[in-house]
Amino acid sequence: MINRESQLQQLFSEGSALLQTGNALQALNCFQRAQEIDPSNPTLHLYIGAALHDLKRFDEAIIRYEKALQIAPRMGEAHNNLGNSLIALGLFTDAAESFTRASKLLESSPVPLAARSTALQALGKIAEAEADCRTALALDPTFAAAHWNLALNLLLQGRYEEGWQEYEWRWQKPDFTSPVRHNDIPLWDGSPLDGRTILLHAEQGFGDAIQFVRYVPMVAKCGGKIVLECHPQLVPLFQGIQGVFSVVAFGEDLPVCECQAPFLTLPRIFATTLETIPACSSILVPVALQTKWQQRISSYSGPKVGIAWAGSTVHHNDCFRSLPLPLLSSLATCTDINFFSLQMGNAKRQLELSPLANSIIDLTDHIDDFADTAALIEQLDLIISVDTAVAHLAGILGKPVLLLVAFAPDWRWLFDRSDSPWYPTLHIFRQKQPGDWDSVIDEVKSALSDLQRKNEKSFEAAAKD
Repeated sequence: MINRESQLQQLFSEGSALLQTGNALQALNCFQRAQEIDPSNPTLHLYIGAALHDLKRFDEAIIRYEKALQIAPRMGEAHNNLGNSLIALGLFTDAAESFTRASKLLESSPVPLAARSTALQALGKIAEAEADCRTALALDPTFAAAHWNLALNLLLQGRYEEGWQEYEWRWQKPDFTSPVRHNDIPLWDGSPLDGRTILLHAEQGFGDAIQFVRYVPMVAKCGGKIVLECHPQLVPLFQGIQGVFSVVAFGEDLPVCECQAPFLTLPRIFATTLETIPACSSILVPVALQTKWQQRISSYSGPKVGIAWAGSTVHHNDCFRSLPLPLLSSLATCTDINFFSLQMGNAKRQLELSPLANSIIDLTDHIDDFADTAALIEQLDLIISVDTAVAHLAGILGKPVLLLVAFAPDWRWLFDRSDSPWYPTLHIFRQKQPGDWDSVIDEVKSALSDLQRKNEKSFEAAAKD
């Protein structure tokens, strides 16, 4: 018969292994069964909290961490994990305080310092966040999370020279969003290609691919034959880019390539600074698609404005960069403007239940891929978007874009400026406080009023002729 201690150890070991392999629900079951044997064990509260966090049940995770700390107030790991769940809920000040307590209890560990840098950066404390990253790296120069956070910090500041170097540590992060691809092919070092075939491959999300495909013509000038690998939805859009020999979707067979480079390594290879960001690639939208979308919206008179209010939920920061559709309800007062939905994914369903359903024209059922989206965008006068692929696509097409950005922005939108060196036609409206979308929407309404006035004047001029 298994004794109590052996059963407890068996359940804990099994749960830990399941948690390590991503089976958080089964791990939670093991830890809860173990807790029935030993209810006052703080370590079990800690691990139950970790499983709940991985299941995105952050409020419940916080309760567990707090129970662990009631039993063992000096458990540094519980303070650190509590900070992680607080960050997930956007409680950055409280998170920073938890990480501070953790760092004092885990003096030799870089983990709470790197984590605190994330909270501080979200609070706009950029210098303090950078200092935490560097202190963490002094403790452990190989700690990938600190290198990654430092990269995001430096790039946000526009300090690209060091930032791109640090960004290469992304592949060392166990939870990095993109898999490592093509390590069996030598990484290109930027030297002349002399007719060699080079594989350039997209990584991360659609927006990243659209933003950095601009480097393809620069690589082509180095004298090679370019094979471009990307998401299937982007293949038709990228096929017409200057200098591309072929475009292959992820998962398809590749030709033999002598060297390779991920898209977001190209800025380091070309030593990109704020002053040397390459111009947007020439995206050639197929004529048939241009005609299709021109015919679909030709009956709508007046200004035509595309709108996207949410990004992909798989993005680690989506709950902060996306906004609830009801916040845009006030745009319905702009009666002379035709709003066209550019929203795809699960967030598209919000429109059906919104008062804006009668104010926004939704033709997205006719969109098959990003080439379709590009063709629709080309027919519009202005794009309003949160930080998602639509903003990148409109920007690369040279359309005016009003970008709605959270208080703690993604690094590519830099810090505390209203323009973007990546997209000359893009204007940034930033939250003044975390979660404050109301003031952003007010600014957007003001910009739309200017558009309406310009439209009225154009009609007046036409009438005089």
